[in-house]
Amino acid sequence: MLALSSTSQHKRTTPDSKHQPWGNTTANPLPRSTTCMTMLIEPFIATSTAAIVWAGKVADSPASMIWYLLYPFRGTTEPPVLDAKHPIRTTFTQYGYRAARHPVIVLLISVATAATLIYPFPFLYTNSFMNGASNLPHHVWTSAQPFEGDYSITPDVVMRSIWVHGSYMKALQPHVLEAALEIQDELLGSTQNFDPRRGSKDLPQEDSYEQLTPEIRDQLHAVNGLRNSSWFFHSPLQYWSCSRQNIAEDQDILSTVNEGSRLSTSVNVTLRHSIVFSGKRFEDHRLIAADALVVTLIHMLDSPVGRHWERKAQEIALQKSAKWRLYPPDGQSVESTLYEFRFQPLNFQDDLFLATAYSLTALYFAFSLSKLRALKSRIGLILAVVSQIAVSIMSSFTICAILKIDLSKIPRETYPLVILTVGLENIFRLINAVIMTPSQAPTASRMSDALGKTGHVALAGVTQNLLILWMLTKMVSPGVAAFCKFAAIALTFDFFYLLTFFLAVLSVDVRRTELRDSLNRSPRRASKAPSPEHQSKQTWADAILHGDAPVSTRVAGTVVMVSFIIAAQWHFFDNESILQTISRFLRHLRSEPQRPRQSPVSLLSVDVNQARTPTAWLQMQDHETAHEVIQVIKPHAHSYIARVYDPLVFVLDGSDRTSNRLGVRRFLPAFYDFARHQTTPFIITVFILVAAVSLLMNYLLWDEVQEDEEEERPKDRPLISVKSLNGHALDIVLLSASSEGIVASVGLDRWIRVWNVRPGGGSYLVGDPDSEIDPFPVLAMAIDSDSNWLAILSAKDMVVLWNIPERRWGLTATVAVKGRTPAAFFFGDSSTELINPVIIVRHNGLMTELHMESSDHTELRICRSPLVCARAHFEKAIPPSTGAPPRIITSSKSGCVHIASKTDAGWTSVEVPCDSNRDSAVLGVLPLAVLNSFLAIRNHSVELIDTDTHRVTNTFDTKPMKPNTLRCFHSSRRRPQCGSVGLGNFALAYTSAEGDECILQFYQPKREGDTICFRDPYTPGSKTCCIWTETVEQVHTVQNPGDWEALAIGHLVGIRKCESAIHSIETSHHTSNGSVLRRRGPFDRRHPNSSVKQESDDDWEVWSLSARGEQTTTPLSQHRGIGNDHLLVGGLGPIEKVGKRSLAVGLGNVVKVIAVGNERFDSVDSGSDEGAFVGMKSSRRKRSNMSRRRNI
Repeated sequence: MLALSSTSQHKRTTPDSKHQPWGNTTANPLPRSTTCMTMLIEPFIATSTAAIVWAGKVADSPASMIWYLLYPFRGTTEPPVLDAKHPIRTTFTQYGYRAARHPVIVLLISVATAATLIYPFPFLYTNSFMNGASNLPHHVWTSAQPFEGDYSITPDVVMRSIWVHGSYMKALQPHVLEAALEIQDELLGSTQNFDPRRGSKDLPQEDSYEQLTPEIRDQLHAVNGLRNSSWFFHSPLQYWSCSRQNIAEDQDILSTVNEGSRLSTSVNVTLRHSIVFSGKRFEDHRLIAADALVVTLIHMLDSPVGRHWERKAQEIALQKSAKWRLYPPDGQSVESTLYEFRFQPLNFQDDLFLATAYSLTALYFAFSLSKLRALKSRIGLILAVVSQIAVSIMSSFTICAILKIDLSKIPRETYPLVILTVGLENIFRLINAVIMTPSQAPTASRMSDALGKTGHVALAGVTQNLLILWMLTKMVSPGVAAFCKFAAIALTFDFFYLLTFFLAVLSVDVRRTELRDSLNRSPRRASKAPSPEHQSKQTWADAILHGDAPVSTRVAGTVVMVSFIIAAQWHFFDNESILQTISRFLRHLRSEPQRPRQSPVSLLSVDVNQARTPTAWLQMQDHETAHEVIQVIKPHAHSYIARVYDPLVFVLDGSDRTSNRLGVRRFLPAFYDFARHQTTPFIITVFILVAAVSLLMNYLLWDEVQEDEEEERPKDRPLISVKSLNGHALDIVLLSASSEGIVASVGLDRWIRVWNVRPGGGSYLVGDPDSEIDPFPVLAMAIDSDSNWLAILSAKDMVVLWNIPERRWGLTATVAVKGRTPAAFFFGDSSTELINPVIIVRHNGLMTELHMESSDHTELRICRSPLVCARAHFEKAIPPSTGAPPRIITSSKSGCVHIASKTDAGWTSVEVPCDSNRDSAVLGVLPLAVLNSFLAIRNHSVELIDTDTHRVTNTFDTKPMKPNTLRCFHSSRRRPQCGSVGLGNFALAYTSAEGDECILQFYQPKREGDTICFRDPYTPGSKTCCIWTETVEQVHTVQNPGDWEALAIGHLVGIRKCESAIHSIETSHHTSNGSVLRRRGPFDRRHPNSSVKQESDDDWEVWSLSARGEQTTTPLSQHRGIGNDHLLVGGLGPIEKVGKRSLAVGLGNVVKVIAVGNERFDSVDSGSDEGAFVGMKSSRRKRSNMSRRRNI
């Protein structure tokens, strides 16, 4: 290893020492590396083993060492249980809730981060030590650091060097090389075509050493045998055989330097760039600039070559040449430092101890995993754990390379161990917390509660470990300090991947399994602490003496980490006893930090503006050079001690030492090469990887999409918000809405208004003053799935299209409706037309499909009996199927059910056979497109019928319901192992005909994690399949429901009159003799003294009911937001669903948009399957003040 000077406080003046033979083991005994390593690794392994055993005993008690340190103040080692409203716990809870609801998104974030950090890894690391990349750790311990032992020890060799500077970062110019050669020849004699093997083997007498000739010098070279006067040197001029002519004739100096970086000297030491240049600049893995040429002499203490070097240096200083400036001016290098260079491979015992530590860790992991019976895939969990730890380590290596943190000083086998122990601690803490949550709770609730209870503990543990590592970096050797920095970065990444990658994987596993019945029988640890009045205060000492202070996995990771760092530090200082090491640590802690003495070299780095200081240059030397030097001076040793003198620095006259763009850059040179050449492939690779993982996860989890209705936390009630839309002068009588937040309204004022209910959205009136189109009277409206077109059915026997974003009229088509409102009016589906066809189903059973672009139409007689119900049934394609054709399901007054399907040959109608032995005829139908089924409504029951086979899957007993009030919602479709259709739960809601109440019937499997299976009950199924007869039914009711709808999040939301308003109206009916007309203002202006109270917002309230039976009510008066020109309200207008969480209600001349939670107004295709939550379009019962409905 080359030698440099150091600004360390350990520098001392060279003592007079006796001449010792090269490598004399009596003067400098070999390091006790093998014995010491065994002594140090054994306590480390023992400590690690104890920590792992403790962890296995009490793995359910999560905490960190910080809670032990706070025991004297808190009286307990248990971590604090944060209040549910604590901001830290709230933050973790909310994040866990969102991450569990969107595991694919969280997983993609972690995958993108991992790919971003792992992809550059092969470009940033190398084994060549010469191309500007970082050095990979090997199977060895290496170091180059000031000697910390007895300073009176005799070193093995002496190292002297000169640094030759030209202009800043221009040391490779020919005149600088020629000047360096001149100086080198002055110090060593002529070195042109240097080959010491040519000299005579007969050594002259010692008295002739004073007049050192080239022949005597070559005979003393180390290549001719090791003796007490041997020497050798390194020089960049050896690339040109130390020939001035070769330098002058070289037309491409950079190519010569880069091609010669693998050349070896006569003693087989490679002339790497790191030992012959300082302040190097690399681009494209090639050296393009250097700031200084470094010539180094390594000689024995009694070598005449060393004395000749000193004498000649003083002569050069006395000459005071105008060619250069010399530092120090007298040419004497007085200051020196003892440095120890080490290259120590791991032996068999070391490997055995490390293998034991890894084996114990694996056994602990397997034992802990065997106790987790609640997880579906243990193999998947093992892969997730291994992947998280591996990715954390790889990501940390990349960051360390970019920041120039040298990790080659410590064997590579040790890096995963610390991260493995700490990572497992956090992983099992989170898993155990999930297991302790109630099994009946939704997945998102369980994950959020578990993370909320353990997140602060994990964060405190990571913070504690980072603080410990920071303190250790101030006390340990540079090699161990680099490991501490790596561990800090790796622990940070491990915590990040725990909150992203592992949390997403665990939530998916819990969702697919839900906890089994065994968890319900498993003992739960009591979380209640003794009350303060019954809890006696115990001191820390008493707790230790009585064994009350627990030891567990709470400190396992920290104990292993600190134990390993102490063992590694002892290894680097194996020539001092344990007591000396402890004494030095304590001395370091007690002492004030001292400013290191500024040597001439340190002052020179400011005066000359060196791109790299000698101390920093020395710390960058690689271990391969150390290994090669050891093979020369001590072939059977693993380290050597050298006395390193401050270099003689030559600065050529006229040099410009001003910094320029060619200076040493902040980050690793290979990182800049990667950014310059690999940016495009890197971005494309990361994008393709994220897309591939996204497609894979969507394929694997297509049947387990987020179940919004189950994801509401039990403690969170839906936040109801109401938005008022003002824009009509008279009552609103017709509404149409899309899932993207577009609402169209028709009022008695003969206005059609389009609203955008998104935040910041506005509204406008439909119409063109330059057009003669007048759609009034309007019978029906519909908005297409893309919210581009509004179809208006006019009583003038025509259908008119309005382009919503462009605000213009579109195509028109003629259709005969005879002024009658149709049974159904909606957009169809066509893959060949830009505008989907418009479908009209009349009450007489005639269906018309209007192709607006071609002005063609298709008609089909679905049923010959008058229809009472007609519903669209458009199934969403589920991979790998292509989807069923568009269908229309109808029911008639005679009780028959027909299904009209569109095939390649056209529309066809098929009658569904209905059992006439049932309690009554079919009164209505409700399609369930995502389940490929529909509901047939009878008087006291509802039948679930398969659309393809017409087979009755199940029959639900119900109370008699009012017409057209049935709603249905269910969980997302699953794929049971039997291959049939499966659900997590299923719900029916309707208004009872016997009493004014809304009834919700909720069905779920008896066992947690099972799936409601649609298969034939006589067909064998899987263990997790639950047939309908095995489900559990829960019934919830809402009195006086008013008008309501089922939202896609699994809530029923309605609006009704307050009981006080109902009582007031009933009283007014008995006291008033005149009719009451709705006019502007709060009272009837014709009867100012009348006691009749008109209805306003104060008379209405909004209610909601979740699938679990949670009810909330809020007065509508809390959400006024309307002006003075609103009409008094005598009854509700139409209701339409808007998006997944909102519905629009006509209240007089105002549209009220009621939202539960945060509505995003995503389209059906972009979000989760909205088809999982369906409801029939409400048919309002006739009211006294709306008895004469007129077409507009």
